[in-house]
Amino acid sequence: MNDVNSVAEVMGIPAELVRRSADARATANGIPADEILAAWGGGASVAAPPAASSDEPSAEEPSTETEPETQETQDAPPPPTPPPTPAPTPAASTPPTEVREAPVSSEPPVLVGARDNPWAVVAGAVGLFLAVVLLGLVGPAIPADAPGARSGDIQFSAAAEAGHDLYASLGCGACHTQMIRPLVADVGLGPVTLNDTDQVLGTRRFGPDLAEVGARLSGTQMEAIVRGSAGHPGHNLSADDMSELVAYLLESTTTAGTGG
Repeated sequence: MNDVNSVAEVMGIPAELVRRSADARATANGIPADEILAAWGGGASVAAPPAASSDEPSAEEPSTETEPETQETQDAPPPPTPPPTPAPTPAASTPPTEVREAPVSSEPPVLVGARDNPWAVVAGAVGLFLAVVLLGLVGPAIPADAPGARSGDIQFSAAAEAGHDLYASLGCGACHTQMIRPLVADVGLGPVTLNDTDQVLGTRRFGPDLAEVGARLSGTQMEAIVRGSAGHPGHNLSADDMSELVAYLLESTTTAGTGG
């Protein structure tokens, strides 16, 4: 394998450089150039003859590493020069703003608020108290002649007065009230009971309210209920006591033309 082009291809260097190196090595070693090319083509190296002086390097010995690099360096174009970096465009000339720092005080800040006026608080409390008294106590006590105003003072008969006392002694006021309230639950029972009524207002309403029972039931119905009908506890009263109690219940009404 002594073809110069083949050796140049194996060594990766130009053929001209291979030829000159082989001739120089053949002259220095005294052997044919074809043997040198054959050795190089096979990947072997040709030993160089001993140099005359160790201080003088052989100028004819080709280097398979440096010479191709030198040739490639000579044949390679120079690297492109990078374009010059443009200088930064100066900003519009704006006068710098002067920043002035606030003076630092060594004393702590003092918060100053509005001054309190205790007399205004006292005056407001007194005014609120007077308003409550006028609306809650004085106002309802003022007599009024408005339409619908009535008196709770029922003119009971002598028998009804006795029945009133019997009603109270039997404890009827513990289960029945005689007080119609201004509430939705008491709508339809009758007029609202006044606080000056001479009826027994009662304490709790377990049974029906009896303020206007004389306008809803007859005497016969009342007597049957008192004796134990309709789930009412029965009371064994004498005829006179029953008559007086029924008279009180019949007259316990402010609606004219009712009872009997």
